[in-house]
Amino acid sequence: MEHQQSLTTPFRWLESKLQPFFDNRFWQLRVLISALVISTSTLLVFNFILVDKGLRSLYYEMLQPGSIGGLFWDDILKQGADPFTPQDYEAGSHEANQAFRLAIPLIANALHLNIAGLYLLHILVGLVFLWFVMLTVYRILNDKMLTFYFMTGFTAIYAGANFYINFLGHCDAFPFCFMVLAFYFRNPLLVLLFTQLAYWCDERAIINSSYLGLWYVLPLIKQVIDKRKLTLKDIPWPAVALILSAGLYLLVRQWLTNTYGLKVGHDNDLSRRTGMWSLSIIGDKFTRGLEGFWLIVFAGMTVLAMRKDWWTLVLLGGCILITCAIGVMVADGTRSLSFGFYMFFFMLTILREHIPTKQLHYLLIVSTLISLMLPMSFP
Repeated sequence: MEHQQSLTTPFRWLESKLQPFFDNRFWQLRVLISALVISTSTLLVFNFILVDKGLRSLYYEMLQPGSIGGLFWDDILKQGADPFTPQDYEAGSHEANQAFRLAIPLIANALHLNIAGLYLLHILVGLVFLWFVMLTVYRILNDKMLTFYFMTGFTAIYAGANFYINFLGHCDAFPFCFMVLAFYFRNPLLVLLFTQLAYWCDERAIINSSYLGLWYVLPLIKQVIDKRKLTLKDIPWPAVALILSAGLYLLVRQWLTNTYGLKVGHDNDLSRRTGMWSLSIIGDKFTRGLEGFWLIVFAGMTVLAMRKDWWTLVLLGGCILITCAIGVMVADGTRSLSFGFYMFFFMLTILREHIPTKQLHYLLIVSTLISLMLPMSFP
């Protein structure tokens, strides 16, 4: 009888080599390095021209700040030197949108960084971000191999690779890092601190903090539905800290507007054209945003529908729709979708609890392969 071949054979061989390698006290470091070696290699191959041109441009920008159009590193340094003076930027431009994104400029100014120093700090912060994403994922999955597959795919999409591949100066590693720290640490004071830092890096962090609130509130909602009872002591303190943080951000932002005249310049015609352009390429735009990780999202939502967990489906689906709507409204859709990386933690929790480990295993392999094969495009 002819022996049939299995497409899983190469992965079984790979895992037979990796499992003893990860069986080590420093397994977290080995998982992260292994994932980055694989994902970085494919990104450099499939995005060679983009990376080569980008890093060259960044090098010239370091030598002569402001010499390369479309790079924003020098604008961040200028803002840090005079953060509360309104700048005369074209309405709707990225520079104009930075009016209230004060955290990174102030950090750069406090540390006396130049463009090279800010880029190196961005890489360091990005690695911290990946470290805590990995710890969070392992806390959910409790499996080193599954964590490895997730991290390999995650570092192949923009959310996990921006810390070194985005040469433009958006500095997304900073808000991403503060967001994952707010998720990982459950202490209310730390939630308040890290969400504040994230909000003042980019206002998309406050929009996507809806996932963080849902993470804490959803068990409470289900408890109220089951017991028909709610007391103040049942309300989780991290959720209270999140609400206070959002309110504090809005109050301080309004104060800055009234006191210093800071504001974001909007161009209604530009916004309308951007929205129509986004809708015309919405399939391409969304694919580039999360790549193979859409499979994880679709799988998680499918499980919720099959289980008829309507509360979770509607509330989590609402958060995802908000993330997608922002991605359509702005030109930098890949970046905007990436701010919703919290959704992956929800999906992994749902899938780990309700589907066989073997199915989750193959799902992560396929989503990772797709992410590795697709060339990255941003913003």
